[in-house]
Amino acid sequence: MKKFILWLTTLCMCVCIFNSVCYFAAQAAQKEYKIMVNRAANCVTVYEKDAFGAYSIPVKAFVCSCGREGHETPLGTYRTSNYYEWRLMVDGTYGHYAVRFNRGIMFHSVPYYTPNAGDLEWEQYNLLGEAVSLGCVRLASADVKWIYDNCKQGTEVTVYDDAQNSGPLGKPEEIKIAAENPYKTWDPTDTDANNPWNEIRPALHLMNERGDGIVYLPLGATQEDIYNALAIRTREGVVYPKGEYEISMTGDYDLNTAGTYVAHVCGTNAAGMRAEQDMLICVE
Repeated sequence: MKKFILWLTTLCMCVCIFNSVCYFAAQAAQKEYKIMVNRAANCVTVYEKDAFGAYSIPVKAFVCSCGREGHETPLGTYRTSNYYEWRLMVDGTYGHYAVRFNRGIMFHSVPYYTPNAGDLEWEQYNLLGEAVSLGCVRLASADVKWIYDNCKQGTEVTVYDDAQNSGPLGKPEEIKIAAENPYKTWDPTDTDANNPWNEIRPALHLMNERGDGIVYLPLGATQEDIYNALAIRTREGVVYPKGEYEISMTGDYDLNTAGTYVAHVCGTNAAGMRAEQDMLICVE
C-alpha cells in the first residue's frame, strides 16, 4: 500500500511538472506586450515592440473602470503574475479572467454574482469608463480575456494619470444594457458559445473577397479604401449600409509600403455591438 501511495504521489508530481512546463512553453511563444493603464481616463492601451525593441506600437485600446475615490488604483509600474479563470473578489463577487499585477490589484471582468457567465452584475457593466472599482481594473469580458490569453506572466503594467489624453488609440465605448433587455445577465462581448448576444452580434465582411480571407488595400490606402474593402454584416448575411458602422484597424502595418501585415480589425454597428479579429492585410 505504501509503495502504491508513493507511486501515485510521484505520478501526480510528474503531471504537475509536465503541465507547468507546457504552460510556460506556450507563454514563451507569445508576443511580448506592455500594458499602459491611464487611471485618470479609465482607458487601457496595449503596446507591442517596434523594430528597435521599444514598446511604441499601440495595438489595443480598452475602456476600463479603475478604483473609485478612497480605493484608487495605485500608480506605478508592475508585472503580471497570477492568472485565474474565475476569482473571488473581496466584496464577495467574482471576476472572470482575472490577471494579478500588483498584490491584490488585478485586471478582471465586470463583477458577477457567481462564477457563472450568465450571472453578470449588468448595472456595473454600464459603468465601464468610470472610476467605480475597489482598486482593480475592470474591463469588458472580451477585452480582459485578450489580456488573459495574450499577455504572458511578467508582462509590464504601468498605471499613470493623463486626463487630457486617453491614449493614442482613443477611449472606446461599450454599449449600455437596458433593464428590459432579456440578455442583460450576460456580458455583450463575451465569446462564450452560450452567450445569447451571439444571436444579434454582427460579423466582419470582406467586400473585395478573393476567396482567401485576405483584406486587399491599395498602396497609400485611405479610410474610404478600408470601407470599400471591409464592412460588417448581420448573422443572416445582410451587409450594413455605409454610415451605419465603423471600421478600425490597429497593429504594426504600413499602408504606404507594399507588403502583407497582420492587423486587428474591429467593426462596430450603430448599437455599439462589435465584431473583431486579427486579419491578414495585403497592401499592393
